[in-house]
Amino acid sequence: MIILDTLLIGGIKFVLGKLVAAVDAELNDDSVYREELLAAQMKLELGEITDEEFGEIERDILAAIREIKRPQQDALTMSPKDKITGVDIDTFDETEK
Repeated sequence: MIILDTLLIGGIKFVLGKLVAAVDAELNDDSVYREELLAAQMKLELGEITDEEFGEIERDILAAIREIKRPQQDALTMSPKDKITGVDIDTFDETEK
């Protein structure tokens, strides 16, 4: 009975882990917004919406894409308070260049 419970719990953890990974990937995917922007551009070219309507749609979609990209960009930036560790400058030999 204990083995069955352990297997059941392990299986549930595995499935929930995969579910969390899928949801996270979907939340960080901007392809849906890019498709919406393309559709709006097509509507503009066909005369189905005005320039003002397209401008509003474009502004909203680009804001949503920026929100998705912002955490990725923050991970790549460094502030003056950041410190790089693991490199000992005193032991660096100039002949190794």
